[in-house]
Amino acid sequence: MTTDEEHFRLIVNRPYYYGYPMTGKTLYAYTKEEWGIGASSGGGDHKLIRSFYFSLLAAVFIFLPATLACLIFGVLVLFKMPLLTLVMLFFGALFGIGVLQGYFNVKEEWQGRTARKLTGLPKPCWRAADDHAYEWFLAHPDNRIQMTLEYFPNSVQLRKEAGLLDRGE
Repeated sequence: MTTDEEHFRLIVNRPYYYGYPMTGKTLYAYTKEEWGIGASSGGGDHKLIRSFYFSLLAAVFIFLPATLACLIFGVLVLFKMPLLTLVMLFFGALFGIGVLQGYFNVKEEWQGRTARKLTGLPKPCWRAADDHAYEWFLAHPDNRIQMTLEYFPNSVQLRKEAGLLDRGE
């Protein structure tokens, strides 16, 4: 197995994701089930987009009505303007994908909330990079977290220590 395939396998099968809650400076480790739809990957107010309520409201009040309107207009103009019917059905399908994405986001975040509630973890609002998480858990040891490349697959520091970046990979 090449190192690219190995790195991909490590990323896909990582045991924990790392993130900060809305308040505080404490870094938490979340399993995939606890992560839910996760956190934003930057600063600012991106946490709204990755929330349960925003996903629910966008799906129900934006994408669902737009999908239904496109489908209804497509059927209404079916015989008089066939080209417009195709356009409306295309956009109906496009907005329908938004409804499906909202459904999957709501479902995943609901399951994440349930899992976090069982372990007492706050919702992750900001994602922490693997290098920063590695430094955090070196300073604040946790018996669940092993300081290996498997637990921090995107850590440049650990990849250098393993000799994976010295060869130009």
